[in-house]
Amino acid sequence: MAENNEERVLSRRNIESPWAVGWRRFKKNRIALLGAIFLLIFVFLAIFAPYLTPHSPTRADFLKRNEAPSSEHWLGTDEMGRDILTRTLHGGRISLSVGLVSVSITMFIALILGSIAGYAGGFTDTIIMRLADIFLSFPFLILAITASALLGPSIYNVMIILGVISWPGPCRLLRAEFLKLKSQDFIQAAVALGGGHRRIVLIHLLPNAIPPLLVAATLGVASAIIGEAGLSFLGLGVPPPAPSWGNMLNSARALHIMEGMPWMWLPPGIAIFLAVLSINFLGDGLRDALDPKQEG
Repeated sequence: MAENNEERVLSRRNIESPWAVGWRRFKKNRIALLGAIFLLIFVFLAIFAPYLTPHSPTRADFLKRNEAPSSEHWLGTDEMGRDILTRTLHGGRISLSVGLVSVSITMFIALILGSIAGYAGGFTDTIIMRLADIFLSFPFLILAITASALLGPSIYNVMIILGVISWPGPCRLLRAEFLKLKSQDFIQAAVALGGGHRRIVLIHLLPNAIPPLLVAATLGVASAIIGEAGLSFLGLGVPPPAPSWGNMLNSARALHIMEGMPWMWLPPGIAIFLAVLSINFLGDGLRDALDPKQEG
């Protein structure tokens, strides 16, 4: 009886697609599920931010400057009388948008260059990898600050800068997956059967190399949120009066605010902490779920 049950389990696993197996593993990871739930809450709050509070995120009210939390302003007001809760919710829209768009740019560049380097090899691979080494030789934050200073503070510039300078890591990851997959029997069979380069890359190589790239993209969103917060904190990211978690921390950096008005810096700081932590939990869960070496 036990042998029959084991045979049925093995048979079911052989029939299941890799994505179905990954989803079954992911559901068992409670920390990853918790991260996904928190991330969904952040996305919900960001999408419906204009409908969740009656206040404007940019309109100043100097009669209500620096007010502590109250029934009217649940998280208090800032130095210009703007509602902190409203600005935190709207700041989430900008910070999450920067993370998603910049990672999309990163993955677009990495998909093209990583696929070419891993499939073509030779001199083409050498040129692309040396270009990636050049980008990686500069500290990320220094390169981002320099580019932001040259282009000027803007949400679109931040998206482009973070997206362009972050491509080497995913590119090298995709290249490594291509090099590993090229030696597999099913790729050799596709080549022997006369499959064209485009078909081999798009049909056989790329779909099998997507799982680790998906994990890298998830973790890249967290890095982009931190990058945007850092640039905005330095005054080189999203310009006021548009709210972002980074420039909210920038406006609360004065010592008297840090000591006596914690409602100005705690909400955006906690929002960054929870958003990045939930994305990292989700990314770790995806990495374990999509790892073919994992059991279950």
